[in-house]
Amino acid sequence: METLVRLHRAGEGEPYTGIKDEPVEPIVALADQALDSGSADAVIEKVTAHVAEGIRERLKRAVEAKKHAEQSVEAGREFVEAYVQYVHYVEGIHSAAMAAGTHPGGTAGSQTLHQEH
Repeated sequence: METLVRLHRAGEGEPYTGIKDEPVEPIVALADQALDSGSADAVIEKVTAHVAEGIRERLKRAVEAKKHAEQSVEAGREFVEAYVQYVHYVEGIHSAAMAAGTHPGGTAGSQTLHQEH
């Protein structure tokens, strides 16, 4: 594992500082369990539930703000802010989904390798 992490960090152009003993994010643990079981169903369910909740919450705020947008400059600004947050959230999720498994360093990789960050 250490060699894998060392090579991964080198590929990112970052120094290797050792493997840190930090808790694994729950979604990463779930992804690892999926790898062991061969089934992505639990990961898909968890991720899509979070995405759906995030979209619904931001859309609800934007819809409510839109109802009052023309009442005042302040209300108009609140609508614009809610709209931008909603659209950027959706756009960000879509971009991440279309990234085809690359991470910020631009190479394909597993999130479990990011524990050393």
